[in-house]
Amino acid sequence: MHVLGLDIGKDTVFAHLLLIGGAHHSLVAVPNTAAGFDQLLRWAGKHHVSPDELHVVMEATGVYWESCAQHLHEQGCTVSVENPARIKYFARSTLRRGKTDAMDAEIIAQYGLKMQPKAWTPPSPVLQELKLLVRERSALLVTLNAEQNRLHAMNHRATASTTLVGLIQERVAFLKTQVEALETAMHELVESQPVLCEPLSLLMTIPGYGFLTAASVLAETDGFALIETGTQIAAYAGIAPAPFESGSSVQGRGRISKVGNAHLRRTAYLAASGAKHTKGRMGEFYRHLRAGGKPPKVALIALGRKLLRTGLAVVKSGQPYQEAYCRPQLPSP
Repeated sequence: MHVLGLDIGKDTVFAHLLLIGGAHHSLVAVPNTAAGFDQLLRWAGKHHVSPDELHVVMEATGVYWESCAQHLHEQGCTVSVENPARIKYFARSTLRRGKTDAMDAEIIAQYGLKMQPKAWTPPSPVLQELKLLVRERSALLVTLNAEQNRLHAMNHRATASTTLVGLIQERVAFLKTQVEALETAMHELVESQPVLCEPLSLLMTIPGYGFLTAASVLAETDGFALIETGTQIAAYAGIAPAPFESGSSVQGRGRISKVGNAHLRRTAYLAASGAKHTKGRMGEFYRHLRAGGKPPKVALIALGRKLLRTGLAVVKSGQPYQEAYCRPQLPSP
């Protein structure tokens, strides 16, 4: 397929087209609007490239790429949305000198031609709505915690301002009301959508998963739509082990990669913080690691990874979590 690299900004899109025969063409600064996206397709058509012959590659920078990806996908293009870090290191591997929007579009097109990234699939509108609600709640909780800390500090000053205390109290009350409204909206959305209700109920059978945890995991994984194995979900969350060793001279401490979805990683950690107190297999797993000398945080991360893998298995199987479940033994070769 012909490759179209797009460098997308808030207002403009720069494009670079690589044809199968080796020819290449650049288009500068079309608007980041539906009219601009149609202009891209007409420009490609002038070079005898139809939408179904076009592999469009772009970076997932902020939210500015979303409308373009959705529009071009609906027009029949194959769309790939890549992590900007991948393209950044690809550009370094080519020893590129200088940086402009036009140059970025060209390097993105070259990346698409050489690496052939997988096609992007638009998320379900229902899961997208749930993700927005989950992330907004998380952001409000950060602000709420900051305001509560300010209120605590103000109340313990030698000379507190009555006016400031009152204003902070009003903000705290307002933020709590908004958090409650978001949680209510999440419950109503899940209850009205069987596509959410069934997997969420399955997740909540696992120790450590409450409604909010299960909703967050479903939202951040698009309902496990593109994840099939425990290794994949650990990598997607950036919670997979990342050793640092080389020969006999480099023996660094192992860490988790953190190259992944930070929201999902945080959810897994919080779920593990609750599951470690349970009496079943999840709690025993944590206590076994601690008894073996693992630090508390390392044990929690391992438990969070186990919770994600278990959640994936439960949803994919369609069966509730079973405390006494044993994985079937593979037949001997």
